[in-house]
Amino acid sequence: MKHRHRLPAAQRTASAFGALCWLVMLIGTTRCTQGAGPTPAQSAAPLRVGIGGLPQQAPEAGVRQLVGNLSLEGLVNFSEDGRPRAWLAENWSTTSDGLSLTVHIRPRARFHDGTPVTADALTPILRESLPRAMGTAFEDVEEIVPAGDAELRFKLRRPAPLLIEALETSIQKPGKTRFGTGAFVPAGPAELRANADYYLGQPKVDRIVLTSYPTVRAAWAELLRGGLDMLYEVNVDALDSLQSSSNVEVFSFVRHYEYEIIFGPGPAFQSPDLRRELNAAIDREALVRDGLNGHGLPSSGPVPPRHWALAGNAAKFTFDPKIAAHLPGRHFTFTCLVPADSVYERMALAVKRQLAGAGVDMHLKEITQDELLKAAGDSQFEAMLVDAVSGPSLFRLYRRWHSRGGATTQTIDSPAIDAALDRVRHAASDEEYRDGVRAFQQAIVNEPPAIFLAWGERARAVSRRFEVPRPEDGRDALATLRLWKPAAEVKMASRN
Repeated sequence: MKHRHRLPAAQRTASAFGALCWLVMLIGTTRCTQGAGPTPAQSAAPLRVGIGGLPQQAPEAGVRQLVGNLSLEGLVNFSEDGRPRAWLAENWSTTSDGLSLTVHIRPRARFHDGTPVTADALTPILRESLPRAMGTAFEDVEEIVPAGDAELRFKLRRPAPLLIEALETSIQKPGKTRFGTGAFVPAGPAELRANADYYLGQPKVDRIVLTSYPTVRAAWAELLRGGLDMLYEVNVDALDSLQSSSNVEVFSFVRHYEYEIIFGPGPAFQSPDLRRELNAAIDREALVRDGLNGHGLPSSGPVPPRHWALAGNAAKFTFDPKIAAHLPGRHFTFTCLVPADSVYERMALAVKRQLAGAGVDMHLKEITQDELLKAAGDSQFEAMLVDAVSGPSLFRLYRRWHSRGGATTQTIDSPAIDAALDRVRHAASDEEYRDGVRAFQQAIVNEPPAIFLAWGERARAVSRRFEVPRPEDGRDALATLRLWKPAAEVKMASRN
């Protein structure tokens, strides 16, 4: 049998929770970018965006993340069902044996410094960034070579569907200033302007100005006063209040983040029977109602509920009152670390009440993010409530839950979970991919590394001074930002 290298438990834990910053960002390169590009005429009325009170993030970090999200692109992004779709890549094709992938680059694509995005330019970027993004899964890639000005060829050792999913990794031209290719160009730490030479057409909004606030409520008040045009992220505390405003339109979406209570590396949770019983003791429908004010979806496991490969008959976590009634015989007590944020606190209290009804005493300990990372690094925790990136792709789940995934949060050994994810990693067809996902769900249910709770909902709140196209298929409204228009411009066009 092939030897499976494993780090000592303390080292695995430090690596796992040191990667929490990775879990709250898109996989890829750093989002702190700046640069200059084509200069369009400046808008007299920029889109003014307020960012405040993001859980586990300082507002300034939220500004940097949004700047990166609007200025950087990968070769692919994803539909809500987890299928990769073209972005900077125009399309791609795979040979029948699955050992060669050819990616066709959009012909008009340019970096923000005006240089064309060619296969020769992308090859060294991907050779450097993909090994970091993919971890051990990059072992499947034998070679990356240009195959013409607008074609990249990946030679593979084995079929590797996760490679296509990993091509969401952000593309940045190396150098003192790392230029991206997105629809907006950073013009300072908190400002972006439209990319006049964007390959899909110049955005209708010429300029975006970002301002950080200490709380969401402070940013919300400024939005209602007319000092802002958009509130970047509205959590469940403010969502219902904002929806009653006639001057603001709210665009809700289910995030690709899942609330989970991750089990620590100590002896308390080594029994898979106990971990299954704790999951069975959670009424997730009630948890969404009480912990998220109804703004979310109950979890059935780590695979997003709309993922194309998740079969209706796949194993899933369900509430079982009989098992919950059995738990009091264990007289079980543990401490759960909870980030200092109202949404986390309400979710933790809802879980605590449910477990108390099953005879389990979950003590809550509120901590800052710095304290959370220190506790993780020192392996001094029993359990921790997190809101971790868990989709839309299986590649992200491979990174999180495979013991050699590179950004793992798994502190409990599970060869069955590893084997199932390896089946997904090397699937040669959609059916083999589905079989791997089915096996992964079953392994997670059999040996749960966490209590899987719910998928949270968030919203963007936008002043009606802007016309916002409704995003398709429940996507985040920011996906259509390139097409937003000042409402005055729309009304003027309708009168002409």
